[in-house]
Amino acid sequence: METMNEIAGYLTPMSETDSSTVNANKNETVPAQGTSDSDENEPTSKPQRRVKGESAPSSSSVGTRGSVNAATKSSKSLNIHKFKYIPLRLSEVERNMLNVLNNALEVCEYTDVVDVTFSHTRKSKMSRIMESLIDILSIASGLMVCNDLLKGEQLLMGKSLNDNIPFFTDLFEIGRRYKIMNPSKMRNTYGKLMYILMDTESYSVKSELKINFVKPILTVYSFLESKESLEILQDPLWLDASLSIHNDLGEKSKRELFAEQQRKQVACQRLIEKYTSSKISADDIQRVIDSIADNEAYYEFNVKPVDRMLQILQESFDPNKPVDPFSLNLTSRGGGGLKKAFNTFSSLYSGYASSFIGGGAMLSHNHATQYKFVLQSLTLWREIMSNMPKLWICADADITNETYRLVDTGQGYQRLQGSPRVRREMSEILHRVQTQAGSWVGLSVVHLGDRDVPNGKIFSPSPNIRLTER
Repeated sequence: METMNEIAGYLTPMSETDSSTVNANKNETVPAQGTSDSDENEPTSKPQRRVKGESAPSSSSVGTRGSVNAATKSSKSLNIHKFKYIPLRLSEVERNMLNVLNNALEVCEYTDVVDVTFSHTRKSKMSRIMESLIDILSIASGLMVCNDLLKGEQLLMGKSLNDNIPFFTDLFEIGRRYKIMNPSKMRNTYGKLMYILMDTESYSVKSELKINFVKPILTVYSFLESKESLEILQDPLWLDASLSIHNDLGEKSKRELFAEQQRKQVACQRLIEKYTSSKISADDIQRVIDSIADNEAYYEFNVKPVDRMLQILQESFDPNKPVDPFSLNLTSRGGGGLKKAFNTFSSLYSGYASSFIGGGAMLSHNHATQYKFVLQSLTLWREIMSNMPKLWICADADITNETYRLVDTGQGYQRLQGSPRVRREMSEILHRVQTQAGSWVGLSVVHLGDRDVPNGKIFSPSPNIRLTER
């Protein structure tokens, strides 16, 4: 059986310079989200399209897009700030590396070995972490050889695992960035990836290895900053170049859709011709445009439907009194106290009141109270979806920077870990919605770092906010 020193010998410590860089990155925090800039924009004939991560305007106001020449310097910097939370789309090479990472994580049994209260191998948790970490790095190296023989040879010929730490750091960052852009992907492997990084960033492992496997998520802003080409984000052409073309409601004609497509192609070509230089290539500019377009598509298909729901609610229901047959009353037992057998037809077309046999609805709200409850819930969800990229990045920072402990939450053993960055951002979002709503129905509790939502990894796919009757 290998001792702790023998296992650690596979990975030699990094230099003091790298160690100071790790400590600097460790102390970095995600900046707080700025306020909505809808009041700073000048009115024109075209509505402003917000990028993902921007606060949605209230239902009573509509943001407009002003000309760039008339825009103030502060509004420009505020718009650029939004791009700090838009992940950069993966390149072709990075997609090949993503396949390597996914396949390595699929066959890895990291959490099954590490997150146990008793191990049949009778090894300490530190030893299990080290052995499992070496296994996943070795598997990834072998799969890289199978995927690309030349690059695999460059990684392995005459080198140790420690010499390839930059490669593994890039590999893990690609997986984290891809998950933010595609929440429905990596359902079986993302948890393993984040728990591995959670352990490598823990104090005990960090002090033993002195190696950093975590790097910041590559975003549109950081990518252009490294290329010294941030001025592209101030160009109004990106609004047309990243246009999300769709016709879900059938409100656009074929001619209008064709005109939008032509306008988008022209804007993309003009941006590429204008900013291609020795610092940034045409492919890099196209990659940035596609990344912003991905963000716009996310907004169109996740935020706009909530806006339409709010519009239907406000147009079809009176806030103060019910108008037959549209009633939002929730009663403990409907039908004047008479018990009725459950009927599918009546349940679908008799409004929201419960009138079938049983205890009825759990809430007891009159029409006005339920209207406000639905309005505030939809408004809150719209704000969450609008800021989801920033919430993802905050959750990623919390997972890789905060300590944890293994706790029985009633649903098995989970890693209980604080999430201060996500909690701060969620509190700001909730405060904005409460201020806009005026009065609040029920309790508002953000579950983070408790037995309901143990850590940021569980929060990321589905933000949990409990809204209950007081």
